[in-house]
Amino acid sequence: MLGSMNNEVDFCKVYDMKTKERVEKILLANRISYCCHFEEKGILQKLLSSSDKTVCTFRIHDEEVPRARELVRSVLGESKKKKKENKK
Repeated sequence: MLGSMNNEVDFCKVYDMKTKERVEKILLANRISYCCHFEEKGILQKLLSSSDKTVCTFRIHDEEVPRARELVRSVLGESKKKKKENKK
């Protein structure tokens, strides 16, 4: 008897809804199935954090990772640049 095979892997994390929507749009347009997992803030994080930062992890099939990485490169690259600029 074969067990179910789950080849779903973490693909990327995004930290705002605008980026999440852009990544979703690209994946959907290219017929790449995905699911999103939102991280819940702990009580200490809620008390100490003044931001409404959302952490969302995209999960996709492991065979789609190289193609998806190429497709969302511009979106995730922009997101990383913005973070670095905001830290300065």
